[in-house]
Amino acid sequence: MAVEWLVIGVLVVVLLVVLFKSQDLLFVSALFKKYFFFVIIAAIVLFFAFSLYHIHTTYDTDLTSFSGILDVGKIYLLWLKGVFVNLGDVTGYAVQQDWFNITNSTG
Repeated sequence: MAVEWLVIGVLVVVLLVVLFKSQDLLFVSALFKKYFFFVIIAAIVLFFAFSLYHIHTTYDTDLTSFSGILDVGKIYLLWLKGVFVNLGDVTGYAVQQDWFNITNSTG
C-alpha cells in the first residue's frame, strides 16, 4: 500500500514543479490539451493496475490458473460495482444537503 502512495506523491510533486516552474501557464494548458487523451488513458491504466493490486493482496488470489483469474475477475467486478454504488451514494447525499441554508446563529 505504501508503493501506491509513493507513486501518487511523486506524481503530485512532479505536477506541482511543472506548474510552478513554468512561467507560461498557457504552455502547460496547451501541452495538457495536446496530450489529454494520453493522460486519460494513463490515469485509467493506473487505476486498473492499483485496484487489481489491491484486490490481489486483499483476497490473496491465485493468478496462475484460469479459475483463479475468473475468481479475480468476479471479485474485481463486484468491487468496481461497489465503488460506483458508493460514489452514487455520496453524490446523492451531497445533492440532498441544504447548501444554501444560511443561519446567523449568534450566541
